[in-house]
Amino acid sequence: MKQGGQHPIAAGVTALVAVAVGVGLIVGIAMFVGANILGLGGGGSADDQATDPDAGASLYAPSPKPTKTASGPAITLNASPTSAPEKQAGTASTSPSPSKSVVEKPAKEITLQAGTVAAEPMERIDLTGIYPGGEGAILRLERNDGQGWEDFGIPDVPVTGEQFSTPIQSGRVGKHKFRMKDIDTGTYSNVVTVTIG
Repeated sequence: MKQGGQHPIAAGVTALVAVAVGVGLIVGIAMFVGANILGLGGGGSADDQATDPDAGASLYAPSPKPTKTASGPAITLNASPTSAPEKQAGTASTSPSPSKSVVEKPAKEITLQAGTVAAEPMERIDLTGIYPGGEGAILRLERNDGQGWEDFGIPDVPVTGEQFSTPIQSGRVGKHKFRMKDIDTGTYSNVVTVTIG
């Protein structure tokens, strides 16, 4: 072995360390450049972050808000990451809530039809109609022949299967308007006109 020379094992270890440091440096630089190209870095310059606070964000989780429908999930997530809670609260207070129209039941409507629009005195006139949601209701026929609304004077008409019908006759000549009234709720049907004579 030569005096003053490096031991072959020490020289090999030194060479390996030098190669490892060099490879690590090259890999680190490549990862840094690749991350910036793919947009995975820590964000842009200080000026970019001052104008857009979300510019450096790489992940966004929207905040939950209450669901406005009667059925479905209890919460929904906001779709826009830039919408501020203050703006959402302002718009929610000014716009009407659609949940009212979902919860409210549609009004019951009585639909009346006459079998004819013109009849001779004492000729049979068939009045029929439908009353959705009015199963079991009792309807009273009212007439207006120019003197105001009054009971026609026939027995009250029951609603069966959400439908009703009754035949009527009248000897009064002239134009007559007819309507049905739910005696429990006071709901009126549409008006039909029959000319007699």
